[in-house]
Amino acid sequence: MLLATRHAIYSAAVSTEETATFMLLPSWNNNMTTNPYASLCRKYPLMCKFPGTIPSNQLQYAKVPFWNNIQIPLSKHSWELKIIAIWNTKGRVCLNAHNNLIFIIVMSTKHPKTAPAKT
Repeated sequence: MLLATRHAIYSAAVSTEETATFMLLPSWNNNMTTNPYASLCRKYPLMCKFPGTIPSNQLQYAKVPFWNNIQIPLSKHSWELKIIAIWNTKGRVCLNAHNNLIFIIVMSTKHPKTAPAKT
């Protein structure tokens, strides 16, 4: 994870084109201060953002269709996934201008989903 994060930062820093990498990385014990990749991201605040978190209770294992009726119980997730965005300025501007992906991610993590209005 650290090497992938380092590569994404380096790619964004040296690229002359729009560059953006989104990563879903584990956060054990809700503590991002001890993760080496989070420390690396904090060193480059203009290029690295933490726009959101996927709580552990919303993570699910995919159902494997080829187990032939043998189910192996898997433990529940005990960690969250942090969404990490690593980009250069051109990449951030391009995403914001063309499809508002970052706005959607940030807004969906800061505001609880509301139920549709009853008609």
